[in-house]
Amino acid sequence: MNVNNTWHKIVIGDARKMEEIESGTVHLMITSPPYFNAPFDYKGFFKDFDEFLKLMEDVAEETYRVLSKGRIACVNCDDMLVNGEKYPIVADVTKIFMRAGFKYRDKIIWLIG
Repeated sequence: MNVNNTWHKIVIGDARKMEEIESGTVHLMITSPPYFNAPFDYKGFFKDFDEFLKLMEDVAEETYRVLSKGRIACVNCDDMLVNGEKYPIVADVTKIFMRAGFKYRDKIIWLIG
């Protein structure tokens, strides 16, 4: 779609391998990865927390590749309570994206009232 000489494309797929996208061409990335073994949707989805973190590392590196310099990545995530243990997903994902080269900007919490 071409609006005011810009292109808009929605890609629904695996954010770890965005081969259809050229490096440095994306202006905004929004993703909501599977929550680490969330009991309501993803119970037992990952064998352990390290497997989840590896997925997020792959997403961060590929996202960094496709984004244009100075553009934004938005990740929808939250800390999880799994079998009585709390996982600091927000902190870990923030560190992963920073290690991939991103600069931390802000955390936003939305509430529908």
